[in-house]
Amino acid sequence: MTYDVSAWVRVIAAVGAAAFIAAPAVAALVQKAKAAWSRPVESPTEKAAVTEKDMHTVLDLAARLKASGCTEGVALCQQLIDVMLGGTSKAKK
Repeated sequence: MTYDVSAWVRVIAAVGAAAFIAAPAVAALVQKAKAAWSRPVESPTEKAAVTEKDMHTVLDLAARLKASGCTEGVALCQQLIDVMLGGTSKAKK
């Protein structure tokens, strides 16, 4: 078997060019993997915290219930918002 040196040089150059072109994508992938593994673990109390998004969800539900004429559902949504804001509900008064 004869080995042509120029063929090996071309193969090595092609592999180097591919590595050079792929390096930014590989670096970005490694950064995403590091970020995913280094996320802090949330405690159960942090997961249970009421967020502004939760309150908007309840308000949207109340608006839909009001539009359909369900006054009891609207009152329950109001009680839930009161509890979410840290107050007491009307039922407990």
